[in-house]
Amino acid sequence: MEDSAMHNSSSKKWIHLLGTLLLMLSLLAGTLFAQSENTNEQAPLVLPSDPHIVLLGRCDFRDPNQPRFGYPGVTIKIRFAGSSLSARFLSDTENNSIDVIVDGAAPMVYPLPKGPGELELAKGLETGVHQAEIVKRTETWQGIITFLGIRLAKEGMLLDPPPLPRRKLMFIGDSVTCGSGVDNTPGCKGGKFNPSDGYASYGMVLGRKLDAQVHLVCYGGRGLVRDYRGKRDILNAPQFFYVSIPADDPGERAGWSHDRWIPDAVVVSLGTNDFNLDQNDPIKEEEFVNAYVNFVRAITAHYPKALIFLTEGAIVNDESNPSRRPLTVLRGLIKKAVETLSTSQVQWVESRHYPGFDCDAHPTRAEHLRIAQDFEPVLRNALGW
Repeated sequence: MEDSAMHNSSSKKWIHLLGTLLLMLSLLAGTLFAQSENTNEQAPLVLPSDPHIVLLGRCDFRDPNQPRFGYPGVTIKIRFAGSSLSARFLSDTENNSIDVIVDGAAPMVYPLPKGPGELELAKGLETGVHQAEIVKRTETWQGIITFLGIRLAKEGMLLDPPPLPRRKLMFIGDSVTCGSGVDNTPGCKGGKFNPSDGYASYGMVLGRKLDAQVHLVCYGGRGLVRDYRGKRDILNAPQFFYVSIPADDPGERAGWSHDRWIPDAVVVSLGTNDFNLDQNDPIKEEEFVNAYVNFVRAITAHYPKALIFLTEGAIVNDESNPSRRPLTVLRGLIKKAVETLSTSQVQWVESRHYPGFDCDAHPTRAEHLRIAQDFEPVLRNALGW
């Protein structure tokens, strides 16, 4: 009898333990199912080719569902209803970053991890219609971004895109045009050559002032004839003018069709890097002028109705050190190119010197605003805007 009772008691314990285990497995399965359900309920990714998504700036559109861009200032514009916004990207480096502007608020900065990833850019938005801009801050040499799509909250929906301004401005230049170092501080404690911010560049600021679309066609350290190191066999301005991805690696490079986007005006700010080595490797003035004339003729061939403004850039200083030849002659050579071209379509515009900081001569964020203020009346008057 004792053995039977003990056996029954042991059996009951095992049955109880088995029941508990089955209950736990059931609860776990329910949790996994709920998680799977939540994943399935997530709103689908809206691909970049959707007509509700606008991309402004030079992009490689060979795959419309995976557009690539390197130039700073390339902007994704959307209008949507919903409480949240996410975007998916693929960055080829860990040095890329974007600005996100929702409903006209101050830009929020988002670094992109290397590889594919999805970022939540806004959440807890109020009921109603919202607008968002996603702007590439960084330059091509800092990384190329592939845009993979937009995701809204489950109840959200993309709406017809915001109307684009009819006016169009292109800015061709070097690191200043790209907005390099705009967030430098005295002593450059954040590191020399802080990442660019295309959104804060004088060209993008001027576009907002004049209600114009903007393309930044720029590359830090590059020039008209040679780069700051004296290299000529790379993509300087007359070469990167023809591409959407100005990568030094030909395999990463992509062309550009000029008839895809035709500007009303083009501002060209080149020469600072060409003269960087002038004290020990002088550039021939005739070569520089001829190269400038040929480049401007190439621009006008593609945009025969656009006004072309040539300027020397904010780093040039004609007064601080007269012994530094490049700073005293660049303005004169640009004027000579304008005279050689001899057409009202091409004008010289004076650039005031803005010093940045002793540790880095790139103009600050506040100075980019002042550059835009300098150019604004010139463009307004010339274009009748």
